[in-house]
Amino acid sequence: MTHGTGGFTSGDGGGGGGGGGDYSGGGFSSGDFHMYIYDHSTFSTTGGGNEECKKCCCYLVALGINITSILLCIRKMSRYLRIALLWIYVVTAVLTAGLLISITVLGTNKFQAAPTDMRKVEDHVNYVFCQSLSLNSTDPFEAYTFDQEPMVDPDRTEEFNTSYRMTIFSKNYEYWGFYLLPGSTLQLKSSHADITFTILFVIQGESNLQTWLDGKGYCFGCYIYKHDMQSLDTYTMTSKKADNYFFVFFNVAVYKTSSMTAQFFIRRTLYDVAKATSNCTFAPGKPSCRFDLSLNPEQSVVFHSSRRARHQSIDMWSSCKARAWMYVIVFALIPILVATAVSLLFWNFCKEDRTGENQVLVDNQELKKQKL
Repeated sequence: MTHGTGGFTSGDGGGGGGGGGDYSGGGFSSGDFHMYIYDHSTFSTTGGGNEECKKCCCYLVALGINITSILLCIRKMSRYLRIALLWIYVVTAVLTAGLLISITVLGTNKFQAAPTDMRKVEDHVNYVFCQSLSLNSTDPFEAYTFDQEPMVDPDRTEEFNTSYRMTIFSKNYEYWGFYLLPGSTLQLKSSHADITFTILFVIQGESNLQTWLDGKGYCFGCYIYKHDMQSLDTYTMTSKKADNYFFVFFNVAVYKTSSMTAQFFIRRTLYDVAKATSNCTFAPGKPSCRFDLSLNPEQSVVFHSSRRARHQSIDMWSSCKARAWMYVIVFALIPILVATAVSLLFWNFCKEDRTGENQVLVDNQELKKQKL
């Protein structure tokens, strides 16, 4: 099972404003474990970044004004040069957009899961530019497609329990992340010999976790629960939203180490697969699960890791096969048609800049007068 660890080299931790939300009850949902290792040892703030940002903003504003003046025929230039610049801008924009789409959609996306996890595959998936999606893993899983948003079945649950032994040094933290579907419950039991200065934070969402890390344990409203750990503690929560939930154990003591054992009892709610339009069962050594994707933006691909998984931390891969004809239309046909239409408008309605020709004519007339 992967988890995150780290420490702060300066400042005090464990403060911050209270979090929001009401999370109580029993049960647990699908757990997805992510590793976030953050280095705060070189944290510093200088004014150089602001100066660079100002220069960049000024450059972008100037570039925008320049392009607008060319498109509106405000800047004087020949028609040939105006049309040539138009095509350069269009080609640059198309290549940049195509590269960004390829980076965020195409290629292999590696992520981690845990036994009994059930969640949608959302990263590196675009139903406009992906023709099909393939899933592979180091452990068995089942996968499904839905034409609409999958619904959670509160009566369909699965349990998963695990425990961890932790030794946390001064000003250090250790956390475990779980992905929970609505109605899932988690119960945490901790036991320890020396944990006087350890604080538990329960944080919902990766952005809030990053806020907590950036604030070195200080943040306002970035956590849903905060508690000073005692010799034996029990905390129970019920998730109301599908999201990542992080349990952060932070040792705020100076020159003092805390040791503990954390036990997680998970009861996961699962999606109702009766409404799935297709399914696939995968086992190591067999071909990947492959699903054809339609242009339906509500279509979803969901995987469910087996409780018979050989590892607590499961490596999974998703791969998108490009929808070639869509790329041709979006990044070739449409830009060519638009650029051609605008070029014709330039040719017919933008005035030709003849300043140079007029200057030559004036110079010739002056020369003739001097000869006479």
